[in-house]
Amino acid sequence: MSKLKFPTFFKEIPTLQEWSKIFRYRNAAPRITLANPSIAELGAQNLNLPNVNKMTAVELYPGIGVWSKALKDLGFKRIIALEPQVQYHHWIDTMDTGPSKVIEAVKKDGYDWETYTILKEPEYLGLFENKDWSEVHPDIFFTGTLPKGSRGEQLLAQFCTCVVNKMAMHSMGRIQMGFWIPDILYKKFVALPKDHTRCKMSVISEACAELELVCSTAAEDMYPNSIYHLVKIVPLEKTQWDVFEYVLKHLFVMQKKPLKHMVK
Repeated sequence: MSKLKFPTFFKEIPTLQEWSKIFRYRNAAPRITLANPSIAELGAQNLNLPNVNKMTAVELYPGIGVWSKALKDLGFKRIIALEPQVQYHHWIDTMDTGPSKVIEAVKKDGYDWETYTILKEPEYLGLFENKDWSEVHPDIFFTGTLPKGSRGEQLLAQFCTCVVNKMAMHSMGRIQMGFWIPDILYKKFVALPKDHTRCKMSVISEACAELELVCSTAAEDMYPNSIYHLVKIVPLEKTQWDVFEYVLKHLFVMQKKPLKHMVK
């Protein structure tokens, strides 16, 4: 295969035009990726994570690895970069080839449930499983760049539900997260009561986690140009989501009955 089809990492960030050509796969435009090292460095520093030299980051959709490198430079012990797209994967796989390799490319998709079963194996995160939710997990950080559109929204909604149900990544403990979220999805995610964009995901996120806006990009910081926001998400130790879900289900199932008969 040619280098055009399987690009090897080089230090200079490709231009937008080069990126579009190099990472195009089967005539499909490449998936969006962070492309400005300066905003990545700012975001990494502003996360204010303690003891990163002891932490493993699980990163979804690293793309050209700008966020991966910022996390490495911050001092993370290990970065497991989940990248299913073949061009991006080859790029990430050739990004960190030194003797003390930190960034490890894994050709898996964070959208697939099977991926989280694999991550629980001893060679990845299995040895760090911690069922104690009285404190935030000290050894694992879950991060990445969410795709635009319905796929990104489904992922974010699932991650919130997983906090409540202690599934997927959160079956391994109370793991803090930091995601680059597209602007439209971000507004829905943090929408407050009476905001017309508020939805079930907004309610779940408010009920299960503390949210903090870390930083925002300019449009040109992303390929293709788009505004994204880095949001830090710290799961709460306890939630009352099961009570809310019980009420919500009854409201939908018994819509024609008076409220006093729906909820007892």
